[in-house]
Amino acid sequence: MENPFYITGIIPEPYFCDRVRETTWMVQTLANKAHILLTSPRRMGKTQLIRHVFEQPSIKGSYYTFYTDIYPTTSLYELVLFLSKEIYSVLVPKGTAVINKFLAAIHSLAGSFGYDPVTGMPTFNVKLGDIHTPELTLEEIFNYLEQADKPCIFAIDEFQQIAEYQEKKVEATLRSHIQKMNNCLFIYAGSNRHILENMFNSSAKPFYNSAEQLYLDSIAKEVYTAFAEKQFAGAGRKVTQEALTLAYDLFEGHTYYVHNVLHNAFAYIAAEKTIDEADIHKTVVDILDEKGHTFASVMNQLNYQQKETLIAIAKDRKARGVTSVAFVKNHSLKSPSSVQHAINTLLEKQLLTYQNENRTKTYSVADRFMEMWISRTY
Repeated sequence: MENPFYITGIIPEPYFCDRVRETTWMVQTLANKAHILLTSPRRMGKTQLIRHVFEQPSIKGSYYTFYTDIYPTTSLYELVLFLSKEIYSVLVPKGTAVINKFLAAIHSLAGSFGYDPVTGMPTFNVKLGDIHTPELTLEEIFNYLEQADKPCIFAIDEFQQIAEYQEKKVEATLRSHIQKMNNCLFIYAGSNRHILENMFNSSAKPFYNSAEQLYLDSIAKEVYTAFAEKQFAGAGRKVTQEALTLAYDLFEGHTYYVHNVLHNAFAYIAAEKTIDEADIHKTVVDILDEKGHTFASVMNQLNYQQKETLIAIAKDRKARGVTSVAFVKNHSLKSPSSVQHAINTLLEKQLLTYQNENRTKTYSVADRFMEMWISRTY
């Protein structure tokens, strides 16, 4: 029996949970020719939501849709490589005429494409070393998108990475191209809120006020548990309502983690057994044991102040007033200034995330499994 709790790949429609309001809003926003900034905590489901939006009938049949995750990139050279590779991979199935139009537009890389000896189709074998003038190739990419035979939507995930590039003024360069485009809309997505908010909400930044903003929060408990119960029942399996509620509450509805626990429970608990709360607890412990070595390696890369600050926040789960005397004293930390410095570094490393609640930042460990592992280990 197919596991209905997908944790990788594109989630088919019957197994996609809710996000009706967000999907409708994004489709309407794109229909109104506006760019979108989509932020969420890590693994809340923003990538799957983008893929889901791309599958909507009004989008799928009318646009070329592209998605690339630029988290691994550190330079404009790599960004150009990622963008061009994604465009190529999407256009290849569309036929020779379509792909040839793209290749004709990318003059600066023309000599870097090979050809399959059997099909005669061009092959994408561009390497970083083939990109000699990234600014020119970037301009060619945007010119292609502007002249494509169908309107385009390009989703760039972990968009905050461009703020860390070695080249200067990448934000300004991108914005100067994008603001002149009529044939391509952009979805800027990311999980590093403090950088993205600065990029799009600061009047001194090139992308200021250039996109409609959507923050992706957890799915309502009653909606998610009803969905999960339906998935188990559809597979001929039984689960108690208490077990589903526990899985949801342990992670406060954080989609990936609840899905991961239910995925493993479905996979490893005997099919004839009704899954109960004890099974959920055992499944979580097994996951933490499996991931423990990786988490220990991450902790070993932190200095003492960073590590003790991360442990303190993990213990509190939701930490407020982190630079207050009370917080520092309660967790035997060095000083408010050392905590602030550690938090800045942990945010940059995306080990922490935060939410603004009543004008106060509430910090938590970005990876909920890591948060549990830290609390259990320290």
